[in-house]
Amino acid sequence: MIIPKPEKTVRWRAGLLAGSLLLASCGDDPGGIQPGIGAQLPEVVLTGLTDEAPTSTGALRGTALIINFWATWCAPCRREMPSLERLSHRLAGRRVRVIGVSVDADLNLAREFVRAHQLTFPIYADGDKKAFQSALRVQALPQTVLVTAGGTIAARITGTRDWDGAEGERLVEQALNLRDKEVR
Repeated sequence: MIIPKPEKTVRWRAGLLAGSLLLASCGDDPGGIQPGIGAQLPEVVLTGLTDEAPTSTGALRGTALIINFWATWCAPCRREMPSLERLSHRLAGRRVRVIGVSVDADLNLAREFVRAHQLTFPIYADGDKKAFQSALRVQALPQTVLVTAGGTIAARITGTRDWDGAEGERLVEQALNLRDKEVR
């Protein structure tokens, strides 16, 4: 049995580590880092899922947004939808909009879910290429992104929230600076 000299083993490991780091830096997704708090919302075209006209994230500037990424196959997403619907009603008439972004492959399932649950807030499809989901690097569902009227990401929330409860209200108030205005 041949035992390598310790200095050769150390150099070999250092070379392997350097090569791995070099390969990891290739490509256009440096580590899957999500655009964080303070980043601008990426400019993406959104297709209406039901009656909503196509729009772009740039066209939505001037209004604070609560953007919820969801899918019909995601049980937590389905549970969260009714409280998002109620939140959208509480925020009606204010410069805050709730919008949904379905990442379903079968948009007919998403349309049927929206109809069956009588969701009235705008819901868009992210399209075949999932441009919006990809630009924001959404990796888990549901994910909600709170965006200021100026287009700055104010908060990212992964997992379901009870948007009717005190925690959900506090998140919206703090992230979108609504402290002096009633959300209820």
